[in-house]
Amino acid sequence: MEDGKNLVVLTHGGAGSDPAHADGTAIAGQLCMMDLQTGVPTIDAACQAVATLEDDGRFNAGIGSHKRSDDSVQMDASCMDSSGTFGAVATLEGFKNPVHVARIVSQSEYKMLAGRGANEFAANQDCQTLSPDQLKGSGADFSATDTVGCVVRSGDEFACALSTGGIDQAIPGRVGDVPLIGCGLYAGPEGAVAATGDGEAIAMQVTALRVYQLIEQGMDPKAIVPTVIGWFKETTAFGIIVVSKTGFAGGANRGMAWTASEMMV
Repeated sequence: MEDGKNLVVLTHGGAGSDPAHADGTAIAGQLCMMDLQTGVPTIDAACQAVATLEDDGRFNAGIGSHKRSDDSVQMDASCMDSSGTFGAVATLEGFKNPVHVARIVSQSEYKMLAGRGANEFAANQDCQTLSPDQLKGSGADFSATDTVGCVVRSGDEFACALSTGGIDQAIPGRVGDVPLIGCGLYAGPEGAVAATGDGEAIAMQVTALRVYQLIEQGMDPKAIVPTVIGWFKETTAFGIIVVSKTGFAGGANRGMAWTASEMMV
């Protein structure tokens, strides 16, 4: 790695997640930073951070995912980098790390796979399965927790990744913003964005792409975060993490576990 490369990692546990659980987002961020230091591609480092959060039962993703109204667990995940690589899965069932499946999709001829097809794809790729007794949840009120995410910068390269168990007791088949490009996440040559909160509201605002356009216009992330939070009603849960060539920031209109780290190498 050349001298003077700026590495930045932000991780979040979802709008409404307990800020006391920032130890979990910090661990995910530290592992991601170690990956970046060893030259792991930005998108893989971001996915690994999200996989670490999927494996933390305190968050609504992976083993901590909410159950649907029929007691099924259907998960969404996505990843993207500044070169235009994108992959997503929707209503995936029975796999431990949906974000890894999304990453494999991004390397295939497809961009998004859903439901039975996503499950078959993951099985054919020998992705690690998740048995019902591995599902932990946190025993807490899940009503406000949503989505785990990561944004990464490595020099002039950016990436982001998201994963969620969806809304507690939602009907089977419900899909929010997470797997929709430009809604829950977006990455380009100028930065990366990962949102969390009310998936329907985030999708209808095409939030992540519009945030990226603010980055392109030269707005500092520390100004972007309160501006974008202002796009949503106070009664609508929303949080965001942003990184660009000029800085990084995060915030939410709810409590949110999140951490940020930066280093030069």
